[in-house]
Amino acid sequence: MPTHWKKLTNPNYLGAYSIENGQDLILTIKYVQEEKVTGTDGKKDDCVVCHFVENAKPMILNATNMKTITKLYKTPYIEEWAGKKIQIGVEKVKAFGDVVEALRVRNKIPNIQPATLSKCEICGSDIQPLSSMTSEQVAAYTKSKYGQALCSACATKKAQEVKNNVVDE
Repeated sequence: MPTHWKKLTNPNYLGAYSIENGQDLILTIKYVQEEKVTGTDGKKDDCVVCHFVENAKPMILNATNMKTITKLYKTPYIEEWAGKKIQIGVEKVKAFGDVVEALRVRNKIPNIQPATLSKCEICGSDIQPLSSMTSEQVAAYTKSKYGQALCSACATKKAQEVKNNVVDE
């Protein structure tokens, strides 16, 4: 998969470039706090940063996104946002004299159905979500890479086999 250049400029935080193929992320807020953030230009700013339960990069929250979370969960208190799910997508907005892509918290509480997890084609165990990928996305990725839908343990073993085969040749 090609690498968006912006992934190289500030790899510590979610950005519009983090959401690939136009698929929204659904993440659970772990905590929100004010932090010193160093920008790509080296300048330090105090920002509101949202950390997630899932293995995802934190997101710098602007006023628009904080107002959306406040409306969704009917509380302006960041401590009460912990444990709440938000859906994050990309929208084009006018900023800095240009039209740019920006992360936006969607104006709806995510409707989460109990996940039916894909099964590993080697060991038969459930394929668990990984990072911002769903079980189905992990299965599709491992299927395209190794020819089988694999759990992380079997994918790790398969990757080692592939590496050893390349070295042996």
